[in-house]
Amino acid sequence: MDITIKNNEFRIKGRTGVLYSKPDGVSIETSDGTSSKELLGAGEYEVSGISVIGLQTEEGNLFIYEVDGLRICNLNNLTKKLADSKVSAVGDVDILLLPVCATSIVMMQQLESYYVIPFGQNNQEELDKFLKESGMTVEKMPKFNLKKEEIIEETPTTIVVLDSSH
Repeated sequence: MDITIKNNEFRIKGRTGVLYSKPDGVSIETSDGTSSKELLGAGEYEVSGISVIGLQTEEGNLFIYEVDGLRICNLNNLTKKLADSKVSAVGDVDILLLPVCATSIVMMQQLESYYVIPFGQNNQEELDKFLKESGMTVEKMPKFNLKKEEIIEETPTTIVVLDSSH
C-alpha cells in the first residue's frame, strides 16, 4: 500500500483499488480504473476490497479505511479532542492521518498507532512545532509504502512527513 498527499488530500493505493480522501468523504476507483464510487458522510461502505467507515463527530466526520489489511484513521479537519465513545468506535489503528492543530498531540495520544502522517499545517513553523512537541522519530519521504507484515509490534510510533511537491 502506498500513501501520497497533494493539497491536503490523500491518495491511498492498495492492491485492489485507489482511495482518494476528500474533506467530506472519499472516492474509490478500481485498480484497473474501470469503475469509481464516491462515498460521503457517515456510514459503512466497501468498494473493490477497500472498506470505509465514516463516523460523525460534533465537528464533522472522521474516516477509517481498511486497505490491504491495514487500518487507517483520517481525522480529516477535526481540531477537538475526541469523545471516549469515538475513540472506542475507531479501535485499533495502524496509521493515523492527523491534522496539525492545537490538539494534535492529545488526539495522537488518544488514537495510538504505529505511524502518524501529519497534514493541514498552515506553514512550516507550525509543522516544526508539532514535530518537536511530539518527541517522536520523524521520517520524511515523498511516498509512504507499507505492508501489514512489515509492522513490528511494540515499536514506538513514527511520524512520517510526506512531501506533497512530488
